[in-house]
Amino acid sequence: MVKDVLVGVYYFAGWWREQPNKWTTDGHDWRTRYPDRVPLLGEYVEGATVEREIEAAASHDVDFFQILWYPQNKPDVHPHLSHLNDGVRFFTRARNAGKMSFTIEYVNHDPFSLTSDEDWDSACVEWTGIMRHRSYLRVGGRPVFKIHGLHHFLQQNGGDTRKVAQRVERLRKLVQSAGVPNPLVGAGVMATGVPKGDLVAPFDYLTTYMDVPNLPQRGEPYPYAQLLAMAEEAWERYATDSEKPYVPYLPAGWDPRPWADPRPSFAFPTREEWQEALLKVKTALQKHEKLGYPKVGGRQKAVLIYAWNEYGEGGIVAPTRGEGYMKLETIRQVFGESAAQ
Repeated sequence: MVKDVLVGVYYFAGWWREQPNKWTTDGHDWRTRYPDRVPLLGEYVEGATVEREIEAAASHDVDFFQILWYPQNKPDVHPHLSHLNDGVRFFTRARNAGKMSFTIEYVNHDPFSLTSDEDWDSACVEWTGIMRHRSYLRVGGRPVFKIHGLHHFLQQNGGDTRKVAQRVERLRKLVQSAGVPNPLVGAGVMATGVPKGDLVAPFDYLTTYMDVPNLPQRGEPYPYAQLLAMAEEAWERYATDSEKPYVPYLPAGWDPRPWADPRPSFAFPTREEWQEALLKVKTALQKHEKLGYPKVGGRQKAVLIYAWNEYGEGGIVAPTRGEGYMKLETIRQVFGESAAQ
């Protein structure tokens, strides 16, 4: 039985033990300054951690992780580049992987890109293999896939929309030639604009990873309500103006101070604010027919939450020392099978 609303949470695997790592900024471990962000289920993406995360997410009505996947064609980008794909690696090997689904998102922002035909085909073959996993997310029988940044993808294909279309079609052909159904291919867009025409034509749906109001950085974080308002406006804008279905994103927070990011910070939502945010996106999904994944005969309502474990940026659903299981408990309350539809 398919749930009325699928709840997905973005998963970033950039947490490893070796130095340099994401727990360190300018040579200092920032966990000592932000102890509330330390995760309860494991501070490093390893097999045991991922199994605990699957258990926690599945038992609180999270339906899938949308795991970020990074190309490995430029080994000089980072000394521990391969660790960025540990999320996929450990999820697919997890003993309890059958308890929930997962899907992959090709991260293509700089310096991660696949510009040659050879690199693209090689990645498509790898993605196809991942899509064969028994827990890979399918909607209407079709595996779900996303390219992180639509405009980055256009630039990486010489600004030529025909080349973009050819690349997406090549992905579809390689997947299907391996006996896997034609994938639902999505593209990442920003909250404040609605691309149209040839730019979006090759894709089945659009969605947003995360977007932040253009505000000056200040000492005191801005209210969470301002972060949520931007997302709400995006849901309405895409539901009204987009030529493609749009899967709404929901920010669990944004405060990138641990990484010395120059963008503004926002307060983490209280339990009441988080519940209100979840109820708002649930209402939007009920109201707008264009929100969700497309499928034959209609759509599959879904939301993508930013994020499970963006500890450095502040997008956090995973249980932490500061919040405990608050965000998961509230997701289960709003989207669990016992919740009123």
